[in-house]
Amino acid sequence: MQELDQLTQELYSCVCFKKGEKPDLKKLKTLFFSSGKLINNSGSEPKEFTSEQFAKEVREQIEKGEIEAFHEQEVSHKTEVFGKVAQRFSTYEARFDEAHPEPLVVGVNCIQFIQVDGKWLISSMAWDDETK
Repeated sequence: MQELDQLTQELYSCVCFKKGEKPDLKKLKTLFFSSGKLINNSGSEPKEFTSEQFAKEVREQIEKGEIEAFHEQEVSHKTEVFGKVAQRFSTYEARFDEAHPEPLVVGVNCIQFIQVDGKWLISSMAWDDETK
């Protein structure tokens, strides 16, 4: 579905930025349903965020110099839609340098969408990075 493809692309574009630039983290909030959650399940314990908390975390990492650039892109996906709900398994590759041939990490974003007043929004997203 084209609307979900576009929404997913906008999600990825919000966190991508080149050295000397800033990510469009203000846009991130507009993509999520008001109580939407992001859950990083790639560590030893899940880390749960609202879109605002996630944006704050990324801003702090940039300000501390922990991240100077970041690029994440969807490389494959499977989306299922039933009425006004949808789910997408989005395989991604992430790099600090977009031009680097090998990704820093590969993983899956599991994104749930709901349709509100005819518009698709993200209700939640959980992800895990590939491990050896």
